[in-house]
Amino acid sequence: MIFKNSVLKELRYQANIIFSCLITVVVTMALIRTLGNAASGKTGPEIVVPLILFSTFSSLGTIAALTAFLSVFMCFSRMYNDNEMVVWRTNGLKIMDFLPTVTYFLLPITIFAALVTLLGTPWARSQADILREQSRAEHHLAKFSPGKFSEFSNGEKLVFFEQTKSDSLNLGLVFVRSKDENGKETIVLGNKGRLEFIDNVPWVNLKDGSQIDFHSMQANPRIDVTKFGSYSMRLDNSPKSQAARTRIKSTNSWTLFKRQSPSDLGELSFRLGTILLCLTVPFLAIPFALKSNKNNQLLNVLTAILVFIFANHLLGIIQALISKETISWLSGQILLPILTLTIAFFLIFKEDKKFGGPT
Repeated sequence: MIFKNSVLKELRYQANIIFSCLITVVVTMALIRTLGNAASGKTGPEIVVPLILFSTFSSLGTIAALTAFLSVFMCFSRMYNDNEMVVWRTNGLKIMDFLPTVTYFLLPITIFAALVTLLGTPWARSQADILREQSRAEHHLAKFSPGKFSEFSNGEKLVFFEQTKSDSLNLGLVFVRSKDENGKETIVLGNKGRLEFIDNVPWVNLKDGSQIDFHSMQANPRIDVTKFGSYSMRLDNSPKSQAARTRIKSTNSWTLFKRQSPSDLGELSFRLGTILLCLTVPFLAIPFALKSNKNNQLLNVLTAILVFIFANHLLGIIQALISKETISWLSGQILLPILTLTIAFFLIFKEDKKFGGPT
């Protein structure tokens, strides 16, 4: 009991310090990145703070996994360098005897990582996407003032806004002239309208107006006039790959599981892999910590971080292989945990066999 409480206390102490430091680093990086986008005009200044918060929240799963890994590494490294490990060994304990205590420490962190990764991260990303779309809509609308003609879709559509209301999204009288490749010219008039973004594509929704079609290129030119109560028109096109990538990353986990397309399974594999990473990779930190020494403490910490980064990047590689249907979802899901635990237990068993145990 004394052994378990002592190790748990040390692990939790290290976890609190490391988690606080990582949160500070992530917030700082998000702040720099978001301020850079705001300065270049890619992001509205009014949504900088919410984007920083959502970006930090969406990274909590990875932060939790790295916290668990570094906590175990720092704890065992300190015990080894301060000869505390010698005391435990003198009392008949082997490194294998530490594993139940480490597992007990990892369970609440893994549960937290699961909740954040499966539920919190998709929600935070979707909220950030909504904020960006609203900011983009206001940015588009701010580029043209009332009474000014503006071009959309590479000049294929000419749009005139009579006025904008206080919220900058509701429009007054709207005039739209478009021309297709067959020479058909269309003029749409609406008494009022609203600019909206759907999947990163701008649409103008008109109310109570008319549509006039000029068929001047045909053998028998004619003009068609149609009255409408509601009319929606797309103004521009966005890159489909970017829109699809944003939708998948922002989609909740249950929807990904129901759809089960290759891209959906790849994203779901990455989320579940982050949870398994939090539960398995810390065991790999134990044999690495036993190789550390006081003279190269900083180098040992950097090496441990590189090991975690390598394991995290393997998740991205597995995600890409699943998305391309190179490997099955189940194979990709169990590959990294089995590989990690096999290496960790082999090295731990090797250390126990090397040093032996007191009788």
